[in-house]
Amino acid sequence: MTHDGGERLNAYLRTRSATAETADTSSLVELSRTTAAGRVVLFAHPVGGSLLAYQPLVRRLADHRCLGLDAAARAVTDPGPAGSIQELARRHVESFGEHGPRIDVVCGWSFGGALAWEIACLLAERGERPEVVLLDSTWAGRAVPVWTPAEALHGFVQDALQLGGQEGGFTAGTAEEAAARLDMDPEVFAERLALFTRNRRLVCEWHPTPGDLDLVSVRAAESLTSDWCTATTGAVHLHDLPGDHYGLLGDSGNVAAIERILREHRATGTGTATGTTAAASVGPAPAPGVIGPEEAVQADGADEAALHTALAKLVDTPHWRDLVIRARRMDPDAIAEAYRELGRRGLLAPDWPREFGGGGLPTRLAIELFEGFCSTGLPDLVHALTVQIVGNFVLKSGSERLKRELLPRLAGGEEFSTVLYSEPRAGSDLAALRTRAERRDGRYVLNGVKVFSIYSDISGSALVAARTGRDSHKYDGITLFVVDLAADGVTVELVETVQRERMCRVRLRDVEVEDWRRVGEEGRGWALLDGALAIERTGIDHVVRAARWLRALRATVGRAPGLERLEGQVECATTLARAATEVFLRADVRATDTAAAKLYTSETCQQVGHEVLRRWSTLGRTTGVDDLVQEELFSGLTESPGLTLSAGTSEMMLSTIAADLKEEYERRCLAILHRFGGELVDTVLEVLGPVGAAVRVEPLFAHSPARRTALAETLADLGLDGVERPEEEGGLGLGLTVGCAIALGLGYLGYENAYRSCRLGHGAAGGVGPGDEDSHGGCAAPECRLRHAAHALGLGLGLFRTAWEHASAREQFDRKLVDFDALMFPLIRGYAELNAVGTRLHELAEHVAEVDGEALGRFELVAQDALVRVVRAAMQVLGAQGITEWSVGSRFYMKCAESIGFLDREGAAAAG
Repeated sequence: MTHDGGERLNAYLRTRSATAETADTSSLVELSRTTAAGRVVLFAHPVGGSLLAYQPLVRRLADHRCLGLDAAARAVTDPGPAGSIQELARRHVESFGEHGPRIDVVCGWSFGGALAWEIACLLAERGERPEVVLLDSTWAGRAVPVWTPAEALHGFVQDALQLGGQEGGFTAGTAEEAAARLDMDPEVFAERLALFTRNRRLVCEWHPTPGDLDLVSVRAAESLTSDWCTATTGAVHLHDLPGDHYGLLGDSGNVAAIERILREHRATGTGTATGTTAAASVGPAPAPGVIGPEEAVQADGADEAALHTALAKLVDTPHWRDLVIRARRMDPDAIAEAYRELGRRGLLAPDWPREFGGGGLPTRLAIELFEGFCSTGLPDLVHALTVQIVGNFVLKSGSERLKRELLPRLAGGEEFSTVLYSEPRAGSDLAALRTRAERRDGRYVLNGVKVFSIYSDISGSALVAARTGRDSHKYDGITLFVVDLAADGVTVELVETVQRERMCRVRLRDVEVEDWRRVGEEGRGWALLDGALAIERTGIDHVVRAARWLRALRATVGRAPGLERLEGQVECATTLARAATEVFLRADVRATDTAAAKLYTSETCQQVGHEVLRRWSTLGRTTGVDDLVQEELFSGLTESPGLTLSAGTSEMMLSTIAADLKEEYERRCLAILHRFGGELVDTVLEVLGPVGAAVRVEPLFAHSPARRTALAETLADLGLDGVERPEEEGGLGLGLTVGCAIALGLGYLGYENAYRSCRLGHGAAGGVGPGDEDSHGGCAAPECRLRHAAHALGLGLGLFRTAWEHASAREQFDRKLVDFDALMFPLIRGYAELNAVGTRLHELAEHVAEVDGEALGRFELVAQDALVRVVRAAMQVLGAQGITEWSVGSRFYMKCAESIGFLDREGAAAAG
């Protein structure tokens, strides 16, 4: 890749943004963009000016909007070189303009830390007070000799090599030798060397501007020289991580620790007060004061490591195992004791505010702990109902009195809560409810009957939906209340079912409810209920069950045929459910946001249950089976039928997704691609679309070496052929995820995969000749297999889009095809599967170094199945038009056939 190509790519990505802050008159560059509710993080460039050192960290902050400072932006270089870091910071801040983004966090490594501090001080003068996170950054505090040109050349080369993870020690006699060693264009090398030398002089002369901001100082253990206590009157929180200055951002463990610090600093206040050193509060070392099984821990005194340790010690006891077995058999005392033990240790709601019984920690941690204790077999619906649904709902919309009186009891495991939505003859149609709440003497009086409620017999309270108005529209006039189930007029009756988890019928007869127990405004409950359903539909409880049932199956039948594919599907579902839990952080969540996750996770879990059903005659007679394993198998048999009914049936989820796709199907398809590259995907589609279309091939699906060559040349011209190549080798160093984005884009357009980064390690990149595509598809390297899976996923999405466009335009029997549920539901289910496959693919690409061959093989099986189903459904929608050789549908069909075949590793091995 030529450096000009890379520069054109960067310039193109910057100018694509429609916002003022990324125009070329500003020094801000988009590193990542998100529509999630994450914060805006600004990264200040290090001494050499390159932002690529931050890429591993940026990739982990996918739910944040990450901006970087362009060291060469015209806005800060036109007036001439800045004479100090303070002046450089002032120019950057002025370039943001009046309509620039509000920065939540300013972060910088080394020289970038100095620049970040000065920018934060200037923003504070404007009334903004961003968080400040400084990574191994300090100042000289003494006179530093000016480097000779030879010393500057040597220092620049060593800095560039170590940033790229290479050993230093290379000595260059001339600038030409140094440029060749770094694989840089001589002109670019000269510019970067001058920038490095100037910035090194600035930081050697710099002393920080005094301020009053709180900051986090992350120090490498082999440095430990920063003393920010003398620079600010605010609090200084110190975190020491292993390694040296360059290893801080080069080690994956350190990067993960820094990610946690960036996410959690404001909420947790971890670290220590000014002038004190924290003893490695993030990292593998165990936290001080590890808690034993019989000890309670207050959430505000425990960090993440301590909570994980407390959970591990609690569940690794015979007593816990006994509690779980008894709890699975619906012993109410065992369920209550198990959850009280979790509550005493602060494990049930660590992300709630401290004043309501939580620890102010990240929601991500709460989900991790939930997966941890429920994976032991503890009934998960108790927590899902009590904490995830009722508790979070009250936390967001309840009165202050209700929060103070209810939430600490839920967080402490002292009380369970449930939901009372469904009613006789209303089924899944919550808007058809008839329970009424009338105002009498300053309070509400409820009357009605609720059915199919889980755990109402052991719960102390319930979230109840009732009508308070007589509005003409069925979605209006609904109000929500938290009702005390021990109140006069409440009757709870058990409804026997085949499963151990108890369902109940709850009768409400003149039940009096105080105003402060109302949740949200009167008559405005439907919008709140929509959000509550979204939280209920993340699917995290389904994937925990599915994993347990699969382990039980493995324990009894071994490596039976079909289980490997199911395991891969559960892995996809787990990744999707974890991503869906982002809704806990959002105030504007809607049921639509998690419909696809609920559909995929519940049906995946049900398929595991069906595997138990298929083998039950054998499993039920197997002797010598562990008691807990037997409980799991019985749970899989009896609970799986209801998984696609509760929280909205699969048909309701399909209808919800359909309504969303009808409004913006193209944006929903692109959202799967954008997870991998955002603006880069738009670049691929916009630039390569006309290139591929210009090479005419008849019939459309024919093999086209000319088109592949044209696409490869365009990729090279843009610099996209080297996005994965390390920067010191002349590439952009953006990693496999971005490479998958390019392959996805090519597939989405229906083109051959002209992106061949698997050849980068052999000194070549870009296009391939005729016949090379088959060898590429059969490449066994994990990176190449994931790129190919990305291309196949893109083809599947392209075919889905083509079928949806056809159904939206085509009419039969005076209706558009898109309105025929029987025809469209299989296609919509295929879209949900592609969404899950894309989410899992992104996770694998992000952590490819940790992916083993078996996990990758399981993923390929799932991807292959999903693509076959979406192709079959799409061709049914396209009808006769789809099988004509001139149609776009037939082109996609034949290319999908090629790509799906490459995912069949077992078949390829059998064929030799």
